[in-house]
Parts: sequence; C-alpha cells; structure tokens
Amino acid sequence: MVVDQVGSTKIEQNQMELDRYPAMKRIREEYSKIESKPPDDGVGSTQIEQNQMELDRYPKMKRIRGIESKPSDRVGSTQIGQNETEIGLRKTTISNCLSRLEEEYREIKSKPSDDFDCRMLERNPYEWQFGIRGASGTEFENGIYHGVLRFRKNYPLKPPSISLLTENGRFKTNTKIRIKRLNDWQPSWEVRDALHALIDEMPTYPDGLLGSVEYNKEERRDLARKSREAAPKYGTSERQKLINDIHKYLLNKSPSDPVTQLPQLSPAQTSNGTGGGYVVNVSGNIFHATNSNGVGILGSMNEFSDEGHKPKKVKLSWPELFWRRKQN
Repeated sequence: MVVDQVGSTKIEQNQMELDRYPAMKRIREEYSKIESKPPDDGVGSTQIEQNQMELDRYPKMKRIRGIESKPSDRVGSTQIGQNETEIGLRKTTISNCLSRLEEEYREIKSKPSDDFDCRMLERNPYEWQFGIRGASGTEFENGIYHGVLRFRKNYPLKPPSISLLTENGRFKTNTKIRIKRLNDWQPSWEVRDALHALIDEMPTYPDGLLGSVEYNKEERRDLARKSREAAPKYGTSERQKLINDIHKYLLNKSPSDPVTQLPQLSPAQTSNGTGGGYVVNVSGNIFHATNSNGVGILGSMNEFSDEGHKPKKVKLSWPELFWRRKQN
C-alpha cells in the first residue's frame, strides 16, 4: 500500500517516540509475535494480557497503537484535505482583495478628486502612490503632501497602512502613521475615505499618536509652501514617474500663493484736484499722493515700507491711471 507523505511523516514521528522507550519497543515486538500465534494458545493469551497491562501504563504507547491501527493514507488524506481547504480560502481572499482594489482604482480614475490623486504600481497592486492637498483654512492650505498606501491581502477587512514622504510638520516621514478615524474601519469604507480621514487629521492636535510630530503653525505654513516646489524623490524610476505625475495634477488643482490685489480707489483718493495720482510698488503696495503740484508728477508721498525695506516705486500718469480704472 502506498503511504502518502503526511501519513509517512506521522509514522516516523511515532517510531521516534518508540525509540525513546526501550521497554515499549520490546512489548510491541512481543505483542506482534504473540498476536501471530493461534488465539487458543493459553500461554500466548496470558502474555497478551500482561503486555496489555504494561501498555496501559504508557498512555503515549496507547495513542501510537491507535494511530497505527488506522490506514496510514486516511490520516494523510485528512491532513491534505485540510491544507487544500486553507489554500483555497487564501486564494479566494487574495482574489477578492485584488478585485476590490482594481474596482476602487477605476472608480477614482473615472471620478477624480481635487483633493487627492492615486496611482497604482504596475508590478505591485498592493502599493499605491498618493498625494493630497492640505485642507483649506488651515496652516496646510495649498500644500501638496505625497505618501504611500500599502494594502494587506485581506483588504478591505483591514485598512491600508499610510506613510508620508513629504515633510509636513504633523507626521513623521517614511514611517507608518496612525489615523484615529481608521481605528473604526469598516469593510464598506474605501481608499477615498482613508485619504479624506488623513486630510482631516492633519490640523488636529497630535496627542502622542504613532508617527506624530508637533510643529507650530508658522513652521507648517513654511513647509506647505516648500512642498509645492518639487515632488519628493523616492524609489524606482517607475515609482518616481507616478509621484511626479501626481504632483503635476495637484499643482493644477491648487491656486498659487495669494497675491495682493490693488484696491479700487475713488477719484478723491487718486487725485487732489491738481492732476495727482498714485504710485504702485512691485509688491502691490499702494502709496497715496497728497500735495502734488504737477500733472502726473507726485511731489510727495506718505512714508510706507513693507517689513522695514523701502520698495521700488513705479509712477503712473493720469491717462494711464484713467485707462487702468476703465479696465477694472
């Protein structure tokens, strides 16, 4: 009879246990010899009874004999069946995970967001590059923050892990971070929900959570401005291309740093009746003339400076001022 691999292994383990007990090995050999004799042999029957009594003193020996009395292939078949069932379940879980990831990725691409962007790695669908925009009205506003999403094979039963690549003043970089809302993760939630949770979490107080850092608001604003300058360098050329594409997309969705707009001035503000005007410096600051004596020439200006330096001034004649006001 052919003994399968699992059954053979079990018998080898039993043999090792027998070798540890010489008395049990001897009893087993005698038992086999006596059992081969006719059952009406009185001496043999008596010896069998004695051997059985000795066997009862060794629980492990009883267990081994119980296993040996079963067909060895039956034990192996049962184990193999259990292994095949586990492998089948694992394959099903992985297949469901991949299907879910592909479905979510298609949905994100068909309905893109202005707040984030994602790109799936071709060679590893369990890793996505992502980028988010800082929330409006916070110190992260207009910042572009890159990171990596990593999915376990049992997603969506468990949430993806998140790490950031861009210095931001709220979370460490290249470290798995903890998002409070994801502690209550539900399988019905999606990648969109995870990224929105990250955007909402950034302005909150760190409270010592995993991967958190604590910078003041001004430092975070500086980092937000810096984050727009260039995408971070990370990983292979394939990955870097995805990061660059995400950065370009989010830059197009983000307004540039606000520029001071020129206020609308009334004629009384722009002239004192003698042909005066106003002066605009390159920073957008407005200087009002008050004692002008020549048409288009400002004899005096209010002293004004921006952070202690005197800006460069540009003179506008009355026709130029009139034309500019008409355009506005």
